[in-house]
Amino acid sequence: MQSIAALKIALCDDDQEERAYFYGLCKKMKEQKNLKIRIKEYQSGDALLNDFQDSKIFSTVDLVLLDIGMPGISGVEVAKKLRQDSFGGQVIFVTKSERHWKTAFDVKAFNYITKNKDAEERFLMVLAEAIEEAKKRRDRTLLFSSIGETRKIEVATISHFEVINKKICVYYGQNQFEFTSSMVKIEELLFGNEDFLKVNRSYLISLSHIEKYEEKGKNVVMQNGAVIPVGRQYIKKLKESIKK
Repeated sequence: MQSIAALKIALCDDDQEERAYFYGLCKKMKEQKNLKIRIKEYQSGDALLNDFQDSKIFSTVDLVLLDIGMPGISGVEVAKKLRQDSFGGQVIFVTKSERHWKTAFDVKAFNYITKNKDAEERFLMVLAEAIEEAKKRRDRTLLFSSIGETRKIEVATISHFEVINKKICVYYGQNQFEFTSSMVKIEELLFGNEDFLKVNRSYLISLSHIEKYEEKGKNVVMQNGAVIPVGRQYIKKLKESIKK
């Protein structure tokens, strides 16, 4: 495994000894794989979510390690909140409880590790796999340029594109960026990516970021709260894609 630049990990556990233990394992992986890793510790889910309100932190963290049974908001609720806000990084639950593993699938967790005597071996294995996925995720990016500014945006974080006054606005994570282009060029750029679908002349959406389709109003509601009208000619294709 080749090293990647500044892999960022958020480690959230209310138990100081447990945090120190898994912090040490992350450092062990760093030395074994010759990686650049930055780790930030949180003693509660509320502290993590508060920090993640900063878009620079939210959009650059690659991996979140979460305990479940914490005072205040639980690790499961933290993960749900992150996914609702379109967090595209990996989430790994590291917990004493075995009864929440089914819930992990609901928040697209990368893995679920139970704190026991075999935790170290399993943790290092899962962490290595998560790092590989982080590398692939970083490769799946697009560059968009406007006057005096260029942004590198991960495709997985993009909710939708919108045509505004002959320009394109891309919505990703908690951010948006406007640049000069056309919907035709964006479709060409994403050619072969079946996750993106045009739903009217002005919108191209990510199926992965759909919250629900409203039959009555012929609108699609995105996870970031955007309500997008679906053109009559696009409804059948949208329904088929959602079903698929």
